[in-house]
Amino acid sequence: MDREEPAKAGSFRMLGLGRATLRAWDEELLEGIFRSFRSDPERVWVRHGEVLKIAGRNNCDTDKYLGMLLREMEDMEGLDLFNITLIIENMAGRNEAQNDGGVYVFCKYSSLAVRMNDITEHLIETCCREFGADERLERAARRYRKAFGKWSGR
Repeated sequence: MDREEPAKAGSFRMLGLGRATLRAWDEELLEGIFRSFRSDPERVWVRHGEVLKIAGRNNCDTDKYLGMLLREMEDMEGLDLFNITLIIENMAGRNEAQNDGGVYVFCKYSSLAVRMNDITEHLIETCCREFGADERLERAARRYRKAFGKWSGR
């Protein structure tokens, strides 16, 4: 919020909400997202990105909710190329510093980075095998691997 809408961020901070309130709000949002995660099969990538954004605020039990996201990712093999590509882009991050993606959130705020990498790499491999060469997916995979190397220290 600070970057996108600094005036709103300042007003929000002036409310003086406690960590417990922020945690309850974020966990309620996350529970709702997971209840409807696959309700629109063409927009699974949007739900995936919403989870990462909320978890990146670090107000919730990140291991719990990122673990739930990994369970969803384990079942994504049947998704179309468009969704999977955008999910890999969500994981890599979209800014130059790559500190706005899932890799950053998993590495910084959870103990699940290795499992995340195993699942994401499997998703990439399966997608490449199923759909063949796709320039955008390959670019997303390269960015993902670069981000994982950067944030995991591997």
